[in-house]
Amino acid sequence: MSGGQESPSCVHRFTYRNATYQDVANAEFTVGEKLGTATQAPCDDTGRQDGNEEPGTTETASEVDGISPEVAVAIGDSPAARRRPEITPRAVEEFWRDVPLPSPCTDRERRLVYTVVYQVRDAHHRNGADPDDICATVGQVGLAALLRRAGGPLTPLETLTAHYASTHAHPAWRYRLAPMRAAAAFQAVRDDPRATRELLVAALALLPGLPDPGGSAAAELRARLTPRSGNG
Repeated sequence: MSGGQESPSCVHRFTYRNATYQDVANAEFTVGEKLGTATQAPCDDTGRQDGNEEPGTTETASEVDGISPEVAVAIGDSPAARRRPEITPRAVEEFWRDVPLPSPCTDRERRLVYTVVYQVRDAHHRNGADPDDICATVGQVGLAALLRRAGGPLTPLETLTAHYASTHAHPAWRYRLAPMRAAAAFQAVRDDPRATRELLVAALALLPGLPDPGGSAAAELRARLTPRSGNG
């Protein structure tokens, strides 16, 4: 992740829409939608004497969930920025070979396994799924869509992510079932004047895990849960 601030020479600096961002090491974040192309400035401490400046390189700039692009953007295809799961046919084959009697660990996993098999069956008109089928299905459809088809309950944070992911954490949720940060999900409900009762209840369920719940914010959401009587 890169933050928009001035930086010394010979550090990773990127320019996106006339703003300069400096690399922030060991930052944990969720990558959102692609924004465009960022240019990495060449190091100005190279000791060149010929007066020729080294050309800059370009990387993809993406949103950082819960942070304005004016403050920070995600750069490139780092592990945190990968949008699709790291699953290959070879990895599936090795799992089947090395794990005795593999089976789902939870009811949710079981539902997902059957949903993948049914998805392959409907697409190829045959029972069973080989490693290539599994990887293609997960990569093309996404785990979020498969989970929705599988049914079963979602946690409050997953409920909010499934609703708001298109603007906050779409790739991470779609392909890896990685939910939004709780604070970002809570704020998304506050900012949504049309939030349903289900979304309001889910947001309130996040309060114990928030670092600073804020009494006024909680009171605001609880007030929206209470139907108003009369016209005034």
